[in-house]
Amino acid sequence: LASFAFIARPAFAEEAKVDNSSNLDTTAATSTNVETTADLVETKVVEAPVTTENVASTENTTNVSEQASTSTTSSETASETASTTASESQAPAESATGQTREAVTTDRAANETASATETSNKETNVTGGYYYSDKYGYWHYKDASGKDLTGPQTIDGVQVYFNQGGVQVKGDFDWDGHYYDKDSGALVTNKFVENYGRTYYLDENGNKTIGPKEINGEWNYFDDYGEQVRNRFASDGRYYDENGKQVDFGTNRYFELNGKWYYAGNDGSILKGPQTIDGVKVYFDQGGVQVKGYFVRNDTDNKEHYYDKDSGALVTNNYVIAYDNYTHQNERYYVDEQGIRVKGAKTINGKQVYFTYDGRQVFDNFGDDGYFYDQDGNRVDLGTNRYVQIKGNWYYIGNDGKILTGEQTIDGAHVYFGYKGIQVKGDFDYNKQFHDKDSGNLVTNRFVTVKDKTYFIGADSKAIKGATVIDNIEYFFDKETGAQVKGNFARNDKYYDGVTGALVTNSYVQVDKDWYYVGNDGKRLKGSQTINNVPVYFDPYGGKQVKGEFGDNGYYYDQNSGAKVDLGTSRYVQVNDNWYYVNAEGKILKGEQTIDGVQVHFDTKTGQQIKGGFTDKDGKLVIKEKYYLSGTPMRYYDKDSGALVKNQYFNHNGKWYYADAEGNILKGSQTIDG
Repeated sequence: LASFAFIARPAFAEEAKVDNSSNLDTTAATSTNVETTADLVETKVVEAPVTTENVASTENTTNVSEQASTSTTSSETASETASTTASESQAPAESATGQTREAVTTDRAANETASATETSNKETNVTGGYYYSDKYGYWHYKDASGKDLTGPQTIDGVQVYFNQGGVQVKGDFDWDGHYYDKDSGALVTNKFVENYGRTYYLDENGNKTIGPKEINGEWNYFDDYGEQVRNRFASDGRYYDENGKQVDFGTNRYFELNGKWYYAGNDGSILKGPQTIDGVKVYFDQGGVQVKGYFVRNDTDNKEHYYDKDSGALVTNNYVIAYDNYTHQNERYYVDEQGIRVKGAKTINGKQVYFTYDGRQVFDNFGDDGYFYDQDGNRVDLGTNRYVQIKGNWYYIGNDGKILTGEQTIDGAHVYFGYKGIQVKGDFDYNKQFHDKDSGNLVTNRFVTVKDKTYFIGADSKAIKGATVIDNIEYFFDKETGAQVKGNFARNDKYYDGVTGALVTNSYVQVDKDWYYVGNDGKRLKGSQTINNVPVYFDPYGGKQVKGEFGDNGYYYDQNSGAKVDLGTSRYVQVNDNWYYVNAEGKILKGEQTIDGVQVHFDTKTGQQIKGGFTDKDGKLVIKEKYYLSGTPMRYYDKDSGALVKNQYFNHNGKWYYADAEGNILKGSQTIDG
């Protein structure tokens, strides 16, 4: 077969690929003798497997006439080979489009909706064409009319498939769930295949098997997507091992698997939900695992029941210990005759006990019924109409032996107890009134401290807010919380002392690392000021004192005292390694300037002279040539003199530029000096 140019057979991995550099005219191959050297065999379009027997039995001098006479026999032999390969191959294959699993149904809905054209293609046996390989190594089939086939086809009696691009599907599923052999490309039937780590079984029609199926005497199960179930229970309630084979655990018996207990019913499938086995009520979750040692909600009554941690039997009329997901610890409960946890006050075995809203027993604390229960959970009589102290907190027991809550008047004193009965002391109650830290009585007209915050309690026992004069001293209390402002400016823009909280006037004050000066009204001064005969300057926006830099007014102020520094007039000065120019008034210049006939530039904001840098169209320094942070370079100033560079090339950071007579940086195609 290796000597024939065109063979209508599926391509195998061993087959030669088309050499694109070859000038063979494939359309004329049927009327021209074909050379049979080893080199030419590799460049022919060949679609049959080249075996040792075929090569040995074929004469190298075979001509086209001989091809015609042997074509039918070769095709039949190749078809048998493809069929055998398709039925025996068990090799795994991967799909370029198989990442997403498609659901399939046993009635093969996809086949029913296939187009009439594709059905016709499957039923029509194509002959007279040839397979060929493209430059990427993919196989196609061109029919007798020269058209590339697509979709399902039957070629020389073999069912194959080509995608919309005409590429033959091999080792993959097509769109409707059929799988094609990775070598021959033939439709695979009655066989296991593996795709992307998932195992499937294809029936006699090539469809994925769904549900239980007996194969080679052993039962297997395939899910709704056709994937074989392994190492788990399937939807039929049976377990399938690592090879996908059904495991028989018997019937009507408990069995343990991976440390968990299950029960196999009459048909061998596991039971789920509430069950009665040998007269014992038990429960199995949705995975069939028997519930032991915790509460589970029963779907039949929508209530939670507890099952014994050892036997799994429903527990009734007894105390149980179970982990609570809210408290993150084991809690004690009592379950009634139905196995449901009880709530509220109960008398059990002659003892009065109490359970919270979710069934947890109360120990060493008050229950929601107002009574106290000791470390054993038993109710304690604390007397009536008296204060009691428990765990450092104070409570008051009323006439009925229950703790009081809320606002109360006891022996003429106005006191308050929280919702758990704890007396409020040294803090604000729910009504925002303050109670003395010792007696618990309401406080009026005095300063109090709560958690390092100072408040002033007014006549109504509530915290005063805003600016307030107390004993002829002005204070300020936060308008939201009532906490006193200390060591900072309040919302009224006034400063209050850091220790006493009193209003500060006519004085320097420090907030964090910055200095300010507050005037007669306690508010910060701004701009140029003369304080104690010393000219100083404060930021015109926030009032921060300028030190060690130039103010917005153009003058420099000492870094320590903040006093104005005389830098002279009409001269360059160096401050902090930067150069500036002070004019006749002693103020620094900014922007474009001509000094002594030299064009220079000073930063429009800081006044710093630009040297060895670019400015943009607005006169701003271009920062590290990051144009998106500033502007595009327009002019350049000499790194030594600071003079505007004109009519010359210059180098900046290893790059060359040219500035014209106006100092503008040229761009694009230019003619310079001819």
